[in-house]
Amino acid sequence: MTRALDRAVGALCAALMAAITVAVCFQVVTRYVFRHPFDWPEELARYLFVWVALLGAALGVDRGAHFSIDLLTARLPPAAAARLAAAVDALLAAFAALLAWEGTLLAWGVRDQPSAAMEISMAWPYAAVPVAALLMARSLAAGAVRRWRAAGRDRG
Repeated sequence: MTRALDRAVGALCAALMAAITVAVCFQVVTRYVFRHPFDWPEELARYLFVWVALLGAALGVDRGAHFSIDLLTARLPPAAAARLAAAVDALLAAFAALLAWEGTLLAWGVRDQPSAAMEISMAWPYAAVPVAALLMARSLAAGAVRRWRAAGRDRG
């Protein structure tokens, strides 16, 4: 991701977490103070949490925060290790692109189904999958290109 996109996704995650907090607090107050709970805050918090989790995963991919096993790459020469890492990133980018495509088809398929409490289109919660997958695919593809070029410089 670009720095601006990274900051925007991070700010969106923070805003969504704040919205989750407000929705859950509202639910608690209406349930225990007013003894008249609403149905929608719990559903809203659940759907926002899905968005936060998937966007956070995309940020983790972009920042290299997810764990990796370097048993093989640690034993290879630097150029070969970089090429292998680039190939893995390229494969993961292809998988993320496929996930984005299939997620889009799924979100489109449920567009006419209303959610239980808020009665919004279920496409909104499901749209988190293709959006996050596209962000991951972009980051992974850029990482693959960057590592491949670095391996070429190390060789020469």
